Amino acid sequence: MESEVRPGRLLTWCQKQTQGYRGVDVTNLTSSWRNGLALCALIHRQRPELIDFDSLNEEDVAGNNQLAFDVAEREFGIQPVTTGKEMASEAEPDKLLMVLYLSKFYEAFRNSPLNNNGQPQFSLCRRETQTGQ
Repeated sequence: MESEVRPGRLLTWCQKQTQGYRGVDVTNLTSSWRNGLALCALIHRQRPELIDFDSLNEEDVAGNNQLAFDVAEREFGIQPVTTGKEMASEAEPDKLLMVLYLSKFYEAFRNSPLNNNGQPQFSLCRRETQTGQ
């Protein structure tokens, strides 16, 4: 089992997961994540009912990030590495922290049916046959 994902692979995965979202253009693992929209998009791609993406304001950097941090912790057990306010106050997030944080999303979501090239697989009935590991 792979315990650490390479930053290049992580970036490619994140780009696929967030492709097509308004205001989101992931080109790196730092400044692309500052306004919080990319984090919200990453969560919305997997669980759209958790975040109302269309209601997000690109200017609300602290709010977008805090929303993503809170939802990720509550729903997926992913501990935040900073706060929304800290993200808003920095020119760009720390790369090491972001790689660590985004890797947890990769680990949580990589086996998801939505993970094939980042495209959702629509079906009329959703199978709930996942077993806890």
